[in-house]
Amino acid sequence: MSNEGLRASIEQMEAWVADPSWVPEADALARWHTDFQAALSQAEKGHDWADLMAKAHAVGQQLDSLAVRFAGFRDEMKAELEAYERGDRALKGYRASAR
Repeated sequence: MSNEGLRASIEQMEAWVADPSWVPEADALARWHTDFQAALSQAEKGHDWADLMAKAHAVGQQLDSLAVRFAGFRDEMKAELEAYERGDRALKGYRASAR
């Protein structure tokens, strides 16, 4: 057996994370995860194992950073939508009392 499948999976994730325009897609991530798990289950813990694990952990940390960033974007959007909703309710209340 070879670790080439595992290396390819890790390198795919590294490429995605390095691309600033990358937008995670659920289907692509699910396929990647399936392929990664299959490659991991067949991997040999040979001479290149430590290097592969270091690469995997590094890209995992990058993904954690991205997740925090995306959560921040989500929270900002949620706050903005809530502000619009409050403004909408205020306008409706103003219109009702102005009649």
